[in-house]
Amino acid sequence: MQAFPTLLLERLDKHPPIVMTAHKLMSTEQVIFQTQIEGLTAQLTGRERQIVELQTANEELERAARVKDDLLATMGHELRTPLNAVLSLSRVLQEQLGQVLTERQQQSFQVISASGQHLLELINDILDLSKLQAGKMMLKIEPVSVEKLCRTSLDIVRQQAEQKHLHLALTLDDQASTIHADPLRIKQVLVNLLSNAVKFTPEHGAVGVEVVSNVEQGQMIFTVWDTGIGIAAADLPSLFKPFVQIENNQPAQSVGTGLGLALSQRLARQHGGDIYVKSALGAGSRFTLELPWQISDAPHAVEHPAAAPSISAGSRRRLILLAEDNEANIFAISEYLDLYGIPVVVARTGPDALEIARTEHPGLILMDINLPRLDGLEVIRRIRSMEGYADLPIAVITALSDDNERVRRRRRPLFGQADRSGQTRPYARSIFCQAITLKQKN
Repeated sequence: MQAFPTLLLERLDKHPPIVMTAHKLMSTEQVIFQTQIEGLTAQLTGRERQIVELQTANEELERAARVKDDLLATMGHELRTPLNAVLSLSRVLQEQLGQVLTERQQQSFQVISASGQHLLELINDILDLSKLQAGKMMLKIEPVSVEKLCRTSLDIVRQQAEQKHLHLALTLDDQASTIHADPLRIKQVLVNLLSNAVKFTPEHGAVGVEVVSNVEQGQMIFTVWDTGIGIAAADLPSLFKPFVQIENNQPAQSVGTGLGLALSQRLARQHGGDIYVKSALGAGSRFTLELPWQISDAPHAVEHPAAAPSISAGSRRRLILLAEDNEANIFAISEYLDLYGIPVVVARTGPDALEIARTEHPGLILMDINLPRLDGLEVIRRIRSMEGYADLPIAVITALSDDNERVRRRRRPLFGQADRSGQTRPYARSIFCQAITLKQKN
C-alpha cells in the first residue's frame, strides 16, 4: 500500500501536468494581431489625451488673441483721443492768433503739429500692422472707380507737393475704369507711395500716377513714379521690412515711421497682388502696385441715382449739432467752428442727439460713434429713418480706425452710396467744408 503513492509521485515528476493558457490556445497569427490591437488602443488613448490638451491650449490661445485685440482697440482709442485734442487745439490756436504770432512762434506750432501727426501715424501703422500679422484685417471688396481713387489720393498729397512746387500728373488707360477692391485700403497704399514720392523729390520735380490694364494676365497696374533722389540697389531688399528706414541725405523732417511700405505691400498681397520697385540713385523711383482684375470688372462704373431732396431741407437752420461726450474734443471743435461764426449745439448722449436733431433741425451733424446710452451708429440709423432726414449731411468723427469691424459693418447701410465723410480725428479743415458752405448759404 505504501509503494503505490511513491510510484505515482515519481511519474508525476517525470510527466508534470499540462497547464492550458489562453495563449496556448491561440495561433501565432492571433497572438500577433492581439498585440497589435493592444498597441493601437494605447496609441489612440494617448492621441485622445493629446487632442484634449491641444484643444485646451487652442482655447487659451484664442482667448489671449481676443484679449490682445481688445487691448489694441482700447489702447488705440485711448492714445488717439488725447492726441487728437492736442492736434486740433494747436490748429485752432494757430488760426485764432493768425498774424499775431512771430515767426518763431509759427515754427513752434508747426513742430507741435508735425510731431503730433507723426505720432498719430505711428500709432495707426502699428495697429494696422498688428491686424495684418494676426490675420484680423478684413477687406471690404466693392466696385471702385479707378480715376476717382487716383484723384482722391493725389488730392491728399497736393498741399505738400505745392509747398515744394512739384508737378503732379495722372495718366489712365482707357480700359482702367473700375476694379473690385477695398477702396479704403487701396487708397491707403497709393497715399503711402505718393507721400514717399513727394517727400523724397526735390523742389520743382514731378510725381505722378500711371494706371494701365493687362487684360491677358488679368491685372490692373498702378505705378507711382517720381523724379526724386532714388534708392541704391543695395537698399532695395530692405525696403519693405517693418521699422527699417533707408539712409538718405534728406532733412530730419522727412523721417517717417518705417512702416508705410511694409503695410502697403501686405495690403497689396491681401488683395492677391503685390508691390515692386525700380529705382537708382539720382534717377527717381517707380513703385508698381499690381492688383488682380478681370475684364468683367471694367465695362462701366455703377450709376446710382441721387436721393430726392428732403421736403424739410429748406427749413434747416444754420446750426451744427455736435454729438460728442469728450470735453476736450467738444472744446476743440466748438472753438474751431467759432472762428467762422457758426453756432453749435452739443449733445453728450445718444438720446440727447436724437432729441436735438428732431427739435432743432440742424443743417449738419458731427457724430461721434462712442456715445453713452446709445452709440452713434444707432443714432444715425434712427435719424435716417425720420421723415425728412434722409439727406441730412452727417459726418462721423471717431478715434476708431475706419476699418474697425463695427464701423464698417454698419456704415454702408447708414450712409449708402452718398457717403457722408466718415472721418477719424483730428478734425482736418476738410471735415468742416460743409459747415462753411452752410454758413455761406444762410
